[in-house]
Amino acid sequence: MTNDHVSRPVEAGDDSIAAVEAGLDTTRHEMADTLDELAARLDVKTRGQEKAHELKQRTQVAARSRDVQIRSGIVAAIVLSLILMLARRKRRRLSDAE
Repeated sequence: MTNDHVSRPVEAGDDSIAAVEAGLDTTRHEMADTLDELAARLDVKTRGQEKAHELKQRTQVAARSRDVQIRSGIVAAIVLSLILMLARRKRRRLSDAE
């Protein structure tokens, strides 16, 4: 396991100073990102609103799915009724023809 945070002696030269400044800049950006993530996690109001929106969407999808199932059942019942009516008519015609 290497420790990246061990301080190293800074050599005199433009390259080493630029490298240290680049490292500091990278660290600042990483810290800013971490703080943004922490702030987002601590924002209870926004998280609650997001959860409510997500629940609303899931409920709407479930309701649409249920509506489709109900409509499909109604259509199936109508088709079955028509088939039974046609079958009875055919039997009546056959029995009347005899």
